[in-house]
Amino acid sequence: MIEVKLLAVTKTPNDSGGALVLLESDGRILPILVGIPEAVSIQMAQMGEKPVRPLTHDLICNLLAGLKARLQSVTIYKLENDTFFAHMNIEQKNAEGQIEQILKIDARPSDSIAIALRIGCPIFVAEEVMDTASREIEFQVEDSDEHEGEHGEDLDNDEEDEDKPF
Repeated sequence: MIEVKLLAVTKTPNDSGGALVLLESDGRILPILVGIPEAVSIQMAQMGEKPVRPLTHDLICNLLAGLKARLQSVTIYKLENDTFFAHMNIEQKNAEGQIEQILKIDARPSDSIAIALRIGCPIFVAEEVMDTASREIEFQVEDSDEHEGEHGEDLDNDEEDEDKPF
């Protein structure tokens, strides 16, 4: 298993109404197509935003805490017919605080990532999945002067877009 970090949540290049979650490890990016509501929830967790009322992913975190359960990790373990499969590894304790059982719960990767980010647990991807679906990161270093207009304004800084999802 390879531990990954959330790199970004972004619109799909063809603007198909979905979003891409980009997971990164050792110079490789794993793009996962998700729905807009899931993308917004992942991005909220990434930015540490708390909704006024719990969203579904917040509710699940509250349920886990109420059941004395802890999400240990998320694993994206399979890619089949362009669909990713994941499970959440949950540890449940009894009233004395001893581990009663460890559960492996099937879940969509998008939901699993949204919950993992809220709880702060690691996200893993099977090596076969990374080998099949990841892309190498290509870095291009640009001269910082190229990003300035004639009057020295920063063309990359679009303040209007800063508050928009992805």
